[in-house]
Amino acid sequence: MEKRIDLEIKGKPYSIPNAWEELTPAQFIFLSGLLRQYAAGLLSVSDVRLRFVVFVLEIYMRYVPKKHRDTIAQNLYILLSKVTFIFNIKYPDTVWNNISPELRKIACKTEPTDLPDSPEARLLRRSDYSYVVDACFAAQLLPSVKAGDIELNGYTVNTSCGQLSSSLTARQYVDASECLAGIDKNRDLMPLLAATLYQPGAYSSVWAHDNARVLSSVDQSILEAVALNFQAFVLLLFTKTHFSILWQKGDKGKANKNKLSVGLKEGIYALSEDGYGDINTVGDMPLIEYLEILRKKKIDAVRSMHSAEMKLTEIAEKTGLDIETINKII
Repeated sequence: MEKRIDLEIKGKPYSIPNAWEELTPAQFIFLSGLLRQYAAGLLSVSDVRLRFVVFVLEIYMRYVPKKHRDTIAQNLYILLSKVTFIFNIKYPDTVWNNISPELRKIACKTEPTDLPDSPEARLLRRSDYSYVVDACFAAQLLPSVKAGDIELNGYTVNTSCGQLSSSLTARQYVDASECLAGIDKNRDLMPLLAATLYQPGAYSSVWAHDNARVLSSVDQSILEAVALNFQAFVLLLFTKTHFSILWQKGDKGKANKNKLSVGLKEGIYALSEDGYGDINTVGDMPLIEYLEILRKKKIDAVRSMHSAEMKLTEIAEKTGLDIETINKII
């Protein structure tokens, strides 16, 4: 998938982002707002794509002469199918499991009618499907947030040289994850989440609580974008990296955000008891270092249980890992 869509309109070059990390802060905030309306059932997938493209290209249809509107509308419709980063196409597991990995990679971003003809493509065309937001990325799209006259810098995420790093600390990440898990039921947590992720110096939970009211003055669209950005990073960490084994799973293997945040909070106390330092020292660990240690401890625990001839089903029950993952570890 190309990260940018380059085109020319009346001799003038334009470029449309086709990857989350290519978005400017303004574009990300605008798209976040569109996705909120989509989640509320106010916009369709096509509406989201169209409004995003119009925003990026800065097209104001009311200023376009009537004789050109149909042509512009047709060109915009063609562009919509090329903007694929926002959504994934989801099929029932009974259908998806019968599709080759090669076609899956294409089919999750391409309408079934636009797939090259094959028995598998015809199977997908006969199946029902839906769209899901594909916000899973490692990038800080809002480097700073302004509250009144105060500008606060946020956490950093870096993926250069094929390595992942972040300025988030273990405690900061755990506190932010707990806020994120509660936002659906309590929208008042959004300023606290922003205050947890955007601070003037080293992370302090006391500072976050004391200044949540200050962050409540930030425009709601920005607070929602802050939450979406952090949620995307959380999702990437525990679905697209080797830290996925730390994700506690509930019924039918579905990830549980509450169990995840609780488990990581307990991890701080566990590492302190293991001699990695007092609670504050462990809490101040860089997030990635903290997760690496927890991951190693979990792998060591699985191998220890296996050496003790514990059944795989018992290991799975104690660790929350599936049998396939356990087999890869041992």
